[in-house]
Amino acid sequence: MKNLARILSLAVALTFLFSLPALSREKPEKPKNYPTRPIEVIVQYGAGGGSDIFVRSLMLPAQKMLGVNVNVTNMTGGAGVRASQYVLAQPANGYTLYNFSPEQLINTVFGRENYSEEFAPLCQVQQDIGMFYVHPDSKLQTIQEIVEYAKKHPGKLQFTGTTPASPDEVIIMLWAQKMGIEVQYIPYDKAPESHAAVLGGHLDVLFEEPGVILSLIDAGRLKPVVVFAEERLERFPDVPTAKETGADVTMGRWRGLAVKKGTPQEIIDYLAWVMYESQKAPAYRDVAEASLLTIRPGWKWPDEFGKFWEEEYENYYNIFKGLGYLKK
Repeated sequence: MKNLARILSLAVALTFLFSLPALSREKPEKPKNYPTRPIEVIVQYGAGGGSDIFVRSLMLPAQKMLGVNVNVTNMTGGAGVRASQYVLAQPANGYTLYNFSPEQLINTVFGRENYSEEFAPLCQVQQDIGMFYVHPDSKLQTIQEIVEYAKKHPGKLQFTGTTPASPDEVIIMLWAQKMGIEVQYIPYDKAPESHAAVLGGHLDVLFEEPGVILSLIDAGRLKPVVVFAEERLERFPDVPTAKETGADVTMGRWRGLAVKKGTPQEIIDYLAWVMYESQKAPAYRDVAEASLLTIRPGWKWPDEFGKFWEEEYENYYNIFKGLGYLKK
């Protein structure tokens, strides 16, 4: 029994350790004469979505550490291309940060951007979890009913998420392919618009991260029916995982920051350290925990984030090829 108790204690300790962000690296020297004026952070999605909330909550403690104002600008359109072009038009001097997400890798897959030649990794902060939701009055109340309907009516079931050729679409279509069904994807540039489409009964199923719409779930206005995670969430114990439905899909949106390539390394290292400290601050941590964004470890330093970009690019390329989105 003593050995069992020790093993259990060790397991608990390891679980706690692996849930924490990566150990802090040595604090770098503050770059000379940086920053001396406001910094702008570009978000390629509209206000109110997960990425917007992420950036705004992280920048509250960050600007205190930086000693200058940090202004957040939402710039939608073109699946992130418009925002990317704006960032690339600015000097590579650390005064323009970019909310870097899978879209930039996906845009590279389709030849609209080139992430490896245009951007330098700063840090990854979050690894989110996605779910499917239906209207509580929908005729389809479970994931089993959704699958059965799609099999009887190929191509008629309408799913929605944010932006075309996005992680939302990838997860929806990958899941549908594994389930052997055909569905439609109707995207919106702004997350609240996709929410409204299902809330209003105009579309059938919403894909979204739970933290963004917890108030709608708690109010009974949206009903979660499946979660794309390794295990059921403690917050939603009755919602099955995608794997339980027969499709082992656990992908989720990750969020981080990047700068224009050519930005001095001393500025990148300093900003990464500031963001590492900022994501431990209550102003950010409280929001992240309340939004279920601490379930999966998310932090990566610049070098780790850069290696992750390469791995994810290969993943998305292979997925889009398998889905038939790329020309052979």
